[in-house]
Amino acid sequence: MKNQFIKLFSIAIVSAMTLTSCENGFEEMNTDPNALTTPSPKSMFTLAEVYMDGQDYSNTRANNIYAAQIVQQFSSIGGSGSVYSYDGGYSGSLFGESYGKGLSQIFQLMSVLPNTTENSNMIQACRIMKVFMFQKLTDTYGEVPYFEAGKGYNGNIFSPKYDTQQAIYNDLLKELDEAGDALDANKPFVGNADLFYQSDVAKWKKMANSLMLRVAMRLSKADAAKSKLYVEKAFAKGVFTSNVESLVLKHDSSPQGVKTNPITSTWVINDLQNGKGNIKFSKTFIDLLKNNNDPRLRIYAKLEATQDNNPANQQGLANDAKVIPGGDSQLFSDPNTSTVLRTDAPTLIISYAEVQFFLAEAAVKGWNVTGTAKQHYEDGVKAAMEILTIFGDKVPAVTTAEYNAYITTPGIAFDAPNALKQIGTQKWIVLLFNGIEAFSEYRRTGFPVLVPVNAPAGVTNGTIPRRLVYDQSELFTNSANYKEAIQRQGLDLMTTRVWWDK
Repeated sequence: MKNQFIKLFSIAIVSAMTLTSCENGFEEMNTDPNALTTPSPKSMFTLAEVYMDGQDYSNTRANNIYAAQIVQQFSSIGGSGSVYSYDGGYSGSLFGESYGKGLSQIFQLMSVLPNTTENSNMIQACRIMKVFMFQKLTDTYGEVPYFEAGKGYNGNIFSPKYDTQQAIYNDLLKELDEAGDALDANKPFVGNADLFYQSDVAKWKKMANSLMLRVAMRLSKADAAKSKLYVEKAFAKGVFTSNVESLVLKHDSSPQGVKTNPITSTWVINDLQNGKGNIKFSKTFIDLLKNNNDPRLRIYAKLEATQDNNPANQQGLANDAKVIPGGDSQLFSDPNTSTVLRTDAPTLIISYAEVQFFLAEAAVKGWNVTGTAKQHYEDGVKAAMEILTIFGDKVPAVTTAEYNAYITTPGIAFDAPNALKQIGTQKWIVLLFNGIEAFSEYRRTGFPVLVPVNAPAGVTNGTIPRRLVYDQSELFTNSANYKEAIQRQGLDLMTTRVWWDK
């Protein structure tokens, strides 16, 4: 698998370079007979999957430093996310990287794929991945270039207009509906070039429907009727039904930046510092798990300096802390480098647990998803615990007895009047290391209940941010369209709400 991944990745890089090279009439003079001169769609597809959930740059900045600290999964003294201050490079990182890498790779691949039976499944999978990336973008910033994005490859549009989030969401749902239906197990796919599901079309269909569930539920307050329609449609089509169907991308411990986990690797190499680093688990996160005897705490956290993962000894850093209490950062909990913070830890992109929590919410609303809210909630919590086995066996897995004790704990045991709060809080836990999604869900649901930080460096007047600020290069490279977008949406500030954030 390692050698195959490196080979596919390398060919994909060369393929991308081939597609963007210039033709100046010197083809025969400059052609290396041993070089790759035609694109390799399968290898480009592999690279698209690698890029889909972001690389080190955006995950370090937009995900770990901004979003995950805004929603108080992590904390750092004076960190941009912890105190809601503005940093242009951090805030715009997801915007720049998404268009420059992930979406560019998808558009590039689709521009060279003939619309034939042989390529049909690859085309549908590209449409699904494109939806995933665009939802993350529009949820983070609001209006973004969508319908004209990628038209530089075949439409000569290099300054794409921004589209309203409502229009984007309508098309995201349409794309998932059509692409999922068009996937066909009787047609060729890409074999093992598919790192997600090894070309298992049935699982790709469930991925499309599970993503449709996520997209549809985001509309629950902006367009409840459409939200209900597509939540029920996604469920009827077939969403994830077990952890083995969860969308997971595996990684290896080297080489750095190619196969390592883009969420954890920079953290481990540059920021962990044997427990002396600035980013720590937040007090909000550690206290919630610790106070409820959550068995996941030993898997998630440890004191890196002493390798102590005893839940009783874990300590989180308050998001409003101005200095390290006691002056010793090694006394505060880091993500566990034996499990979730390994450089080769798999990325959990969309989980079965998350799907169950969406279904629990739908059941609370009385929507037709079969099963009770209590059943979906409890199945979600159990799945969230069981999926942690993907992070290895160096820490004991959660046992059935531990789950049974946890799920009957007061405050955790399903309570109908407080069901939405419980569902939202449990989803926040399972979305650890997926700060962008946790940030979106917090804004939609208001859960978990967080105490805002009011720091002098903050730019939100002590309120939790509602979005991130665009990549400021847009002021120079796409100025007219950028200005039109903020006239519709509101000022390019962290306090401006996106369309669905009611």
